[in-house]
Amino acid sequence: MSLTKEHTISLNCRINDLSPEHQITVVRLVNHLASLPDAYTQHAMYRILKITEENPYTDKIDGLKMEGK
Repeated sequence: MSLTKEHTISLNCRINDLSPEHQITVVRLVNHLASLPDAYTQHAMYRILKITEENPYTDKIDGLKMEGK
């Protein structure tokens, strides 16, 4: 069992552009994925990768209604 640690990493990141509530959600997601079996984490990362490649202005995203689209 590993201990929870404060982690500092240097990279271009726009997390500060998110609301504090969304920042907490991102951290909770990281902690959640780190606590689960590798097979689930790998599957979740694949799903997240798909989200990072979406363009809400040009792609049809189920459940998302963009104004002016």
